[in-house]
Amino acid sequence: MTSPDVVRTVVLKRDGVVSNITSGLALQVSSTELQLHAATTLAAASTKHPDFSKLAGRLFAASLHKNTPARTFSAWVAMWANHPNSPFHPSFIDSALSAGPDLDEAIVHTRDFDFTYSSLRVMAHTYLLRVDGRIIERPQFLYMRVAVATYGTDTGKTIQLYNALSRHLFTPASPVLFNAGTRSQHYASCFLYTPDNSSPSGQLESTRDLDSLWLADGGIGLSLADVPPKKQRPSPQPGILPLLRIYDAHAEYTSLHRQKRPSAATIHLPIWHAEVRPFLACRTTQAYRHRVRHLYPSLWIPDIFRSMCRLRDHQDWTLFDPATVPLLLSTHGEQFTHAYETYEDTVDAAERVSAVDLWTAICRAQQETGTLFLMYQDSINAKNNHSHLGIIRTSNLCTEILQYTSRAHTAVCTLASIAVARFVRSDKTYDFDALHATARIALMSTDALLDRARYPTDPCKASVDTTRAVAVGVQGLADAFMQCGFPFDSPDARRLNREIFQTIYHATHEASVDLAARLGHYPLYPDSAASNGLLQHDMWKNAAYSSRYDLEALRDRILQHGLRNSMLTAQMPTASTAKLLGNFDGTEPYTSNLITHRLLSGDYTEICPWLVTELTERGLWNEDIRTAILTNHGSIQTIPDIPEDVKDIFRTSWEIDPRSIIEMAAERGPFLDQSQSMSLSIASPTPDLLSELQIYAWSLGLKTGLYYLRTQAPTYPVPFGVTPLPNPNRAATVATEQSTKAPPKDPSPPVSCEACSA
Repeated sequence: MTSPDVVRTVVLKRDGVVSNITSGLALQVSSTELQLHAATTLAAASTKHPDFSKLAGRLFAASLHKNTPARTFSAWVAMWANHPNSPFHPSFIDSALSAGPDLDEAIVHTRDFDFTYSSLRVMAHTYLLRVDGRIIERPQFLYMRVAVATYGTDTGKTIQLYNALSRHLFTPASPVLFNAGTRSQHYASCFLYTPDNSSPSGQLESTRDLDSLWLADGGIGLSLADVPPKKQRPSPQPGILPLLRIYDAHAEYTSLHRQKRPSAATIHLPIWHAEVRPFLACRTTQAYRHRVRHLYPSLWIPDIFRSMCRLRDHQDWTLFDPATVPLLLSTHGEQFTHAYETYEDTVDAAERVSAVDLWTAICRAQQETGTLFLMYQDSINAKNNHSHLGIIRTSNLCTEILQYTSRAHTAVCTLASIAVARFVRSDKTYDFDALHATARIALMSTDALLDRARYPTDPCKASVDTTRAVAVGVQGLADAFMQCGFPFDSPDARRLNREIFQTIYHATHEASVDLAARLGHYPLYPDSAASNGLLQHDMWKNAAYSSRYDLEALRDRILQHGLRNSMLTAQMPTASTAKLLGNFDGTEPYTSNLITHRLLSGDYTEICPWLVTELTERGLWNEDIRTAILTNHGSIQTIPDIPEDVKDIFRTSWEIDPRSIIEMAAERGPFLDQSQSMSLSIASPTPDLLSELQIYAWSLGLKTGLYYLRTQAPTYPVPFGVTPLPNPNRAATVATEQSTKAPPKDPSPPVSCEACSA
């Protein structure tokens, strides 16, 4: 019988990989250089089969092990604890050494060989600790470092958390992976900041707080709703745009001092503000000298505008100086609508504009830059457990965190995401019990980090102490659907979508009640919606949930013991940590069945592994199919040799009705205490289409109407060595360009929650 090693060698020779490796070698080369060269070459062959990326990852892991000499975890900590440039915090050193033998025995280094090449390269470049520029840490040591930093000397919980992280069941957000156990101890991902806009000196003084938040590895969201618009008399006011330039300059400067991520912030502004029109263009080419690159604009839209009666009937929309309309800053819902209409009759408006013209300008900005983000203020405030604290006027960088914030209370959130594809069994059924257990571990470990973290300002610490907000979300939802054989928007997928989020919702609340019974509820729990028995799923109309969990029994326990955390769930983008775990981002459908990895060692592309697995099992994976997928830029819809049921499962985001994406977001909304970063992919958007979609999102009760809008370029680059085919979207795209005269796409790359902070 032929051995697997012989078969593997034959395959490598057949595909020309061996000759590619040997042809690039120098006459003299070290074993480490040989391993890295072979790994890079194998990764470049990943379009032939995703297993090349796995093999490349194993070579890279072997090289990493060779250059981080084998020691036990406790010996490794002890060695670097005495180094002049030790990265470790003294409390971490004490905890790691006190439980050394038990921790050493728990570590399983062979799990490093489960990484793909891209995942391990990202981990090595971004997450593994370095001293004097040299990597000193192995992946398993990173996971144990996080576990020890979370639970200290509680060895049982430490090992339980290590195993969950090491098996890639879930992951904390990037700041935890960066800083756990180190001297910085900054673990929070998101800061919701309220600047002092009462005077020019207060506005400038607020930049010091922003600098502190950015230097703590955080992403920031803030509102400028109360900033006076630009005017000359009676007292001159510079308006919003110069302030944005100041913030942008500070973000650029602090980016130079951040070790891992650039600084960024989302600026939230109500759509009735007098300077909304120049604001919505602040990232476009129209902004000229006021253009910003580190800031992202977001509009807060009330029901009176969003219901589209003004837009539908071609009515005017009134813009105000916030100083003249104080009730618009402190009300929502019907009270806001009444105040707005009253002010239209009683206050001198800053400007009256056509609602149609304003919406068209919003859509033009989205077509060019992918932003503005759209937030629905009345839905946010009507369905929020912080409603008893005051009006919510801002979100975070990526629009999924919604908490009350003030000058004395900078809202903070620490995040984690569960790799939901890990719970698909081999028979394509789903293991909800394992998911529930993992969600409990994720909640409890994230809560434990709140007490061990450092916070950059006193208002941040005050927020954490009084609200203890966290956010548990998911990554790899599309991977789970593909593993189960479900088309993304099929009834089966939509049911699984609901049940996954209901499971996480129940598990996190159950764990938070358990913590409250033992440690007490969070200080601001009294008078909250939850304290009155009103939970998030009660706040949505027509919420659909299964009988898998007894939500009434959960409510009774909450009323008895309270909650340890004011917020428990949200859906973040997960861009960076999804790469670590080999999943697709968040709840997004795949944008292409070709996945391009951009690494320091060079770019390489692989084909969706679930697609290759499916085609291989059906005996359809061959060179002709592979070439056809490359030729069609990752779409399989026009390849005749692929069965229709496979085509349905592996549709890309461009081939899925965006209304289905919105509906699925609404269906999981009742199980998200905060919100979700929902992006839409539309090849050729028009103002009418975007208006229709946003009316639909608003009507279904979404809090975040839109995070990023993704559009397609008129043409695709031609894959190397492949004969180009006509772009099926070319005619529609050209027609859209001619009708809208949309300017070119913003060359600056979009930023995501993971790219900045989570």
